[in-house]
Amino acid sequence: MTADIGTRLAMLEKRVQALTRAPKLANASIEDGALEVYDAQGSLRALVGQQPDGTSGVTVVNGPAPPTPAAPMVEAVLGALAVSWDGSFTDAAVAPLDFARVEVHVGPSPDFEPTQGTLRDTIETPQGGSCTVPLPYTDWWVRLRGRSLSGAAGPASTAVAGTPRRAAAADLQAGAVTADTLAADAISGKHITGGTINGAIVTGSTVRTAASGNRVVVTPEPPAPLEAIPSILLYSDSDMEKAPGTLKASVNTDATALPYAALTAPAVQIDRWHLPDASSLSLLSPQLGVRGGSFNLTATSGLNRDHGQSQLRGVSANGPTGTSSCEIYVEDGRDAPGGSGNLGARSFLTMEGAKVTVRTASNAEDTQTAFTTAGISVDGWITHTGTDWTRITALAADVSSDATSPAMVRVTAHRTIELSGYVTLKDPQIRPGRQLAVLPEGYRPAVRRHVLVPSTANGTILRIDIGVDGTLQLFPMTGNRSTWVGFDGVSCRAD
Repeated sequence: MTADIGTRLAMLEKRVQALTRAPKLANASIEDGALEVYDAQGSLRALVGQQPDGTSGVTVVNGPAPPTPAAPMVEAVLGALAVSWDGSFTDAAVAPLDFARVEVHVGPSPDFEPTQGTLRDTIETPQGGSCTVPLPYTDWWVRLRGRSLSGAAGPASTAVAGTPRRAAAADLQAGAVTADTLAADAISGKHITGGTINGAIVTGSTVRTAASGNRVVVTPEPPAPLEAIPSILLYSDSDMEKAPGTLKASVNTDATALPYAALTAPAVQIDRWHLPDASSLSLLSPQLGVRGGSFNLTATSGLNRDHGQSQLRGVSANGPTGTSSCEIYVEDGRDAPGGSGNLGARSFLTMEGAKVTVRTASNAEDTQTAFTTAGISVDGWITHTGTDWTRITALAADVSSDATSPAMVRVTAHRTIELSGYVTLKDPQIRPGRQLAVLPEGYRPAVRRHVLVPSTANGTILRIDIGVDGTLQLFPMTGNRSTWVGFDGVSCRAD
C-alpha cells in the first residue's frame, strides 16, 4: 500500500461518501422489541413491532381528537329511531387518516353528555351510514361522536330529537302482512281480530264463535259447575240458562277406565248438589274381554231425583257368547202419588236377548212380569224388611213406662207401625192434644195417623194421633180421666 498521505485521504473520503449514500436499515432487524415513532414535539405517536401485550403490529397512540361529525338525520320508525350520518364533519373538516368509527349516542335531553351508557350503535366507515335503535315510546335526543384508532374521542355533534312511532293503521294496513313477510312463530300476544285463519292448529286456548249470546266455545277448562275436562260448550242464549250444553270425551274413573263421549243439553236448573240438571246422551266404547259398548239417553241427567227422570239404556254383547240388553226406565218426582219419600213411582221395560221384563214399583207394591220363550211369569208383592221392637224412650215429663211391659214400637215387613206395652200417667186429667212421647226416627208415618186406644177400666176411650214428626198426642173421646194408656194392638200404615 502506498504511503502517500494525499492518496490515502482521497480514498477515505470516497468510502465515507459511499456509506452516507447507502440504505440505513438494509440489513437491520428488530429483535424482541418495537420501533417507537415520535412527532416534532417528542410525543410518542406509534409503535411498530412487538406490542406491550405480546402481539406484533402497528399501534397508533396519542393521536389527535377527530373532528365533530355533522348533525345526524333522525327518522321515527315503528318502535325505534332510524339514525343516518352522511359522512361529513363540521367546518368542512375531512376524515382523519386514523378514523375508527362514529358513535351513535341517545339520551333523554338535548344537553346530555355521551357516555358508555348512552352508546347505542356505531357507524364504521367515514363514508357515512345508518342504524336503527329500538326505544320506548317517548321523546329522545341523538348525538354523534367520532373516535380515532388511538381511542381519542372528538366533540359530540348537535343533538337531534326523535320519537319512536307506535303501531297504528299506517303501520299495519290491510294486506300489508303476507305469507312472504310473516315468519314462523312471529305472532305473539292475546288478540287477533278479523280475517280468516286457514290450516292452523290452536293448542291450549279457547276458540269461540262469539263473545256472548248464542255461541259455540271450544275450551280446555270449562267454568264451574261443569266438569274440568276439555269440552265444546253450547250456549243457547236463553235467559233461564244456568249452564251451557257440553260435548266432551274422557275416560271413566272406575276400574274399567273405558273411554266415553257425552252430549248434554243446556241446563236451566241446578240440583241440590249444585250440578246442572239436564238431558244427556252418553256413549261408552266397547272393549274386548271387558264389556260391550253402551249408551244412556237420559231426560234428567243430574243427581236431583226430586224431578224424576226418563232413561233409555242399552249395552251390546261382549263377544259371541255375551248378552245384549236394553232398558226403558221412567221415574216420577219423589212427592208424586206412589212415591216413597226418596224415590218416585217407577216403571221398567227391560229386554235381554229373548226375555222381556215389565216391572212397576211404588210405595204400595212392586210387581214384575217376564215374557220368555218358555211363557209368562208374574211376581207378586216384594216385601220390605221389618224391624225389631224398639223401646220408646222419649216420654213426656209426667209419663212413665210400665216396668214389666214397657212402651215399644216396630215397623213390620208389610210397612205398618205397631206399638206395644203400657205407660202410666201421673196426671189423670186428659186434655186434648196432651203429648205422651216421641217415636224414634225411622218409626214414623208418612202422614198423620189417628188411632183409638183403651185406657182404664172405667170405660174411658182415648184417641192417639201419630204425627210425621213422631209425636204421640192424646185426645179424649169418651171420658177425660185415665191413669194409664195401653199400646197393645195399636198400629197404623207407615206409608
